[in-house]
Amino acid sequence: MANKTRLFNIRITEDKHARFKKFAEKKKMTMGSILHHYIDAILNEEMEVLGENSGRKQAKYDDPLDAIRGQYTPGEDF
Repeated sequence: MANKTRLFNIRITEDKHARFKKFAEKKKMTMGSILHHYIDAILNEEMEVLGENSGRKQAKYDDPLDAIRGQYTPGEDF
């Protein structure tokens, strides 16, 4: 019995889509097959996930209002 498949949609800019399509054509592959190979490689731990948060520490967020939070009581001060 064949595995069921699901449609997987992502939103990307028109420019990125056009550039990816040209890249796939240059490699003589479909865009879908490139994504399939990438997904298989990360699931099989053959490569690290590439992306915005991969391998980078999250920058610490300093709340500019931290020093005054909790200073006022709702209903009394405002």
